[in-house]
Amino acid sequence: MHKIKPDDELKIIAHRGFNIDYPENTLLAYKAALNTNINMLEIDVHLTKDQELVVIHDDRIDRTSNGSGYIKNYTLDELKSYDFGLWKDSTFEGTRIMTFGEVVKLIQPYDITLLIEIKKPSQYPNIEEILLRELKEYRLNPERAILQSFDEKSIQKIAEITREYELGLLLSKKKYLMRMPNFNKIAKFCEYVNPNYQLVNRKFVERAHAHRLKVMPYTVNNVEEIQKLIDLGVDGIITDGPNYYFELD
Repeated sequence: MHKIKPDDELKIIAHRGFNIDYPENTLLAYKAALNTNINMLEIDVHLTKDQELVVIHDDRIDRTSNGSGYIKNYTLDELKSYDFGLWKDSTFEGTRIMTFGEVVKLIQPYDITLLIEIKKPSQYPNIEEILLRELKEYRLNPERAILQSFDEKSIQKIAEITREYELGLLLSKKKYLMRMPNFNKIAKFCEYVNPNYQLVNRKFVERAHAHRLKVMPYTVNNVEEIQKLIDLGVDGIITDGPNYYFELD
């Protein structure tokens, strides 16, 4: 397959790690991504019953583990007893859920930024404060973390607490297919506007850039689509398989 040679300006973001080949949001997927020339690692955070930040996409563990139920109803120790690799392939048996702190420690020696998505913040009172506290605790340079969510209120809340971190608003196809976002409003508290890639056209990119907002569309797993978006002038590409679509040497 033809691979794209990215220029230095384009940010390449590994979505949940290299999750085409490895169980998403796990140590294996992250390590594989970190050993290449990606710019960012995209992760998802939820909060356990005992107020621990864990890295997983869904608010339930059914799809990606051998357990079932909501993250918020489990303690960290209980979650650590489940297998988060087996669903992908038997060779990944024994893979455990990671805490946010474990991911921060993992990436520290690498020259990459963490793109952190706060999932379903309305389910987790104070998740924003807990995330900010842990970022401080684990001494991650603020320039190496971008915080994003589909939940506008959650990102606005962080902006009110601190402007130390760059912030992004995720835009779903469902919400924005028939209307342009209010870039003026978003630019008041964000540096990024990260849309479903199908929402991106030239007008979208031009308007976002006019408001000094960077555009990093998700989740693009097709080399022709990626090239089209690069030609439209996006600032980054969020993809499940950077190693499949880009020359990363």
